[in-house]
Amino acid sequence: MGLNSTEVAYGFGQLGAAHMRGDHGEDLTPPDGMVIVAITMLSDTQFDKLASDTNTTLVYPGGNQTNAYIGIIGNAGGNSEILNSTVVFPQGMTIYGRWTRLSLHEADTTGGIIAYFGY
Repeated sequence: MGLNSTEVAYGFGQLGAAHMRGDHGEDLTPPDGMVIVAITMLSDTQFDKLASDTNTTLVYPGGNQTNAYIGIIGNAGGNSEILNSTVVFPQGMTIYGRWTRLSLHEADTTGGIIAYFGY
C-alpha cells in the first residue's frame, strides 16, 4: 500500500490551478502563502513577467543549498541566466519551479497557460 504524502502532493500543484490567456496588463499571482510550482503551455508562449520566488529560507534535504532561479524578474542565481520576453516556450511544455507572479507577453486566443499552485 502506498503512503499518502501531503508534502509531495502540496509541492506539485494539487492545491489548485489557474488558466490565463489574455493580456490586459494584469499579473497572475498565486493565493496567499503559495507559489506557482508548474506552468503548462497550451500554445507557444512568451512571458512579460515570470518572477522567481527567491525565498532563501527553503531547505531541500540532501541537496545543494545554492539556489538557482529561472525567471524574467528576479535573481539569476547559480549559473542560471535571467530570461527575457523573446524566449518562446513551445506548446505542450511544462516547466517546474517557484514563481510569485507571471504575465503573458501578448494575448493568446487559442490556448494560453495553466499555472499550478503549491507551497
